[in-house]
Amino acid sequence: MKYKILALITPLVFALDQLTKALIRADLDLGERVSVIGGYLDIVHFTNYGAAFGILSNLKDSIRTPFFYGVSVLAVVIIFVMFAKLKRSSVYLPVVFSLILGGIFGNLTDRIRFGEVTDFISVHIRDAAVSLPIIGLVRLEWPAFNIADSAITIAVILILIGAIFFKEERS
Repeated sequence: MKYKILALITPLVFALDQLTKALIRADLDLGERVSVIGGYLDIVHFTNYGAAFGILSNLKDSIRTPFFYGVSVLAVVIIFVMFAKLKRSSVYLPVVFSLILGGIFGNLTDRIRFGEVTDFISVHIRDAAVSLPIIGLVRLEWPAFNIADSAITIAVILILIGAIFFKEERS
């Protein structure tokens, strides 16, 4: 069962991620924003050289690129080792690992092809903003993300739920 889950979810997440990013790159100019749910959800075309929230995006390419390649490969190896140790009948953790792998492969593909990751989902609270000392006016908007990021986030949430409520499947 675990291999069927891996064979289904990982390529599905990867394909959805790459398809949506290709549509965004083809149809929206960089920085362009289209409202989907007025005041709350926009489709945007942003790029991110770093990790979540742009972390490490200001590093030199010569450091940042090999770092993200290395972290991605290491994460994939660790997940495959952990996956191999799971019971064949296991469902919960194979779903979690498959979501993470699909997300890793999606964002890694962007990094390899374009040197950056395409982000396009923007969640915000209308035009709300807060004035911060020194920084000035800051819009209350979650950093843009993509399908790969969403899959990894869902997996992390599932891990947290599992750690709290389901202790029997730990292998």
